Amino acid sequence: MQVESPDTLYEQAVMEHADGNYDLAVQRYRELLDNYPLDPRAEEVELRIAHAHLANEARPEAIAAFSDFQRMHPTSPHLPEVEYRIGQAYVEQIDTIDRDLGAARNAHARLQSILARYPGSEFSKEASRQLKFVREHLAGRELYIAEYYFDRDHYAAGWVRTATVLTQFPETTAAADAARRLAAAAKAEGDEETSRLANAAAAELAESNRDGEGDAPRARHPPGPALTALRAHLRTPPTLADPAAVGG
Repeated sequence: MQVESPDTLYEQAVMEHADGNYDLAVQRYRELLDNYPLDPRAEEVELRIAHAHLANEARPEAIAAFSDFQRMHPTSPHLPEVEYRIGQAYVEQIDTIDRDLGAARNAHARLQSILARYPGSEFSKEASRQLKFVREHLAGRELYIAEYYFDRDHYAAGWVRTATVLTQFPETTAAADAARRLAAAAKAEGDEETSRLANAAAAELAESNRDGEGDAPRARHPPGPALTALRAHLRTPPTLADPAAVGG
């Protein structure tokens, strides 16, 4: 069977890609790689395949293609972008807070990796912005579960979930909401000490949130005195009637 020249295949693929015919573009790119694996554009074509999948909203395929590129080209100058695109693909798969958190957790790990490994890259600023969204989502999930328990009078289980928000995600807006919710639940439970500490921390966190408004993540400064006091208090939760309630 006659095979088109590498230049023809490349030009056809790029044209289909530009026209939004992503499946056909990927097919042409793969024909080029299968028939001309030593073509000098091979690395570029592998990257183009991953981008075509992402543009086509075929996110699992995009993640697989970008991951293959990372493995095959460990010294490529495109690695900061590749890591960011994988994180982006996971972010685009995040669902509502009552659904599976796999995509959010994977996005969190990838975006943090960009900031740790490529802090000066052109993708670090956007990674920071998206990381803010992901952390709010993860914190919101913990608060959602805490409220579920508080609403059903499982005070100890709700306590543990709010402690997670306040310890792991203190810079999020959900942290202030978690402190307020804990204060209300503690008051209803007759736990005046926890209610007092939680109200003080909620006010402190709300003020911090006003100072850090914007798209960029708030800097993770050391917790203020009110939050520090509350977190120390939360290290000893009330007895759990159902220990399994804090899992998951």
